[in-house]
Amino acid sequence: MAINKSLIEDPFLLVYDSRSGSTFLSNLLVKSAPIAIAPESDFISAIIQNYRQKIITDKQDLENILEITFSDQKFSDWNLDCDEIYKYIQLNSPTSIRDFILLICTLYKEKKFPDSKVFGIKKSTYLKLHRTINKLFPQSKFISIVRDGRAVFNSKKNSIYSVTGKPFETNPYSAALEWSKILKLIREVDQNYPGRMAIVQYEQMIQEPEATVKTLCQFLGIKSSETNNQYSIPDRYGKDLHKNIHKEPLVDRIEAWQQDLSDREILAFEVVSHQDLLLESYELLHSRVVVTMLGLFWKIFLYVKVCLKEFLIWTGIKQY
Repeated sequence: MAINKSLIEDPFLLVYDSRSGSTFLSNLLVKSAPIAIAPESDFISAIIQNYRQKIITDKQDLENILEITFSDQKFSDWNLDCDEIYKYIQLNSPTSIRDFILLICTLYKEKKFPDSKVFGIKKSTYLKLHRTINKLFPQSKFISIVRDGRAVFNSKKNSIYSVTGKPFETNPYSAALEWSKILKLIREVDQNYPGRMAIVQYEQMIQEPEATVKTLCQFLGIKSSETNNQYSIPDRYGKDLHKNIHKEPLVDRIEAWQQDLSDREILAFEVVSHQDLLLESYELLHSRVVVTMLGLFWKIFLYVKVCLKEFLIWTGIKQY
């Protein structure tokens, strides 16, 4: 089994916390440069986690990996079907997982962005799988976008997630933990693969979009050039979730979270993530001493909670 088609080079990965401006950035890039970016999908993660073999050797293997690929709900947004993929795979020699994934990316590129020079995939889960991603695509690059975590939480709280029909997040503690976890992974990738990570600050991007495009084009090794392309947003997301991506950047909304969130919500977020906020040059609204002390108590609380859970499991009480 082998691929009967010329394939794209290793894609770049756009990684982020949800509601950080990744869709705005994607649209900015595809309309300003010969860049293709596919709709958000987790099919590569699904393959990595569920397809246990390293190669595709026969028809049964192919059917298995196709089933896994299409099991990702968001992969349907790529508007590819099994027959399109199947017809380019020859059954006379093995096909690697890498080539199978690149074939899918190539087919989408040719259908939606035939003149593009580089191909990007956006999904935050590829951060935690970066070691496997690096083995599959050793020449791949990463682009991350970082936004003030309090603004991220504000957006999550007021945005409906298409999969659940509910807000992305309403708990400031959970939002802060997730934001800090994403930042930790971004720094880990940046340290592990020198020269292969570009970090975009959301606030700078919406104030200087042209400079952002120029920097990222240099990073990707291409020249910027205006196109008629637009990033594809699935209809099922609704009209409101990404309603501003085709408009001028809303610079005056950068600090809207200060009015939208309650003081208690802001304090809760800062208690959990004050160190990361400061590392990213975001000012705290509350006293650094106060949030540091409360943050220490928060860590002690989490430690005691974990110890208690382990103790209950050890004693057998947890099962009741």
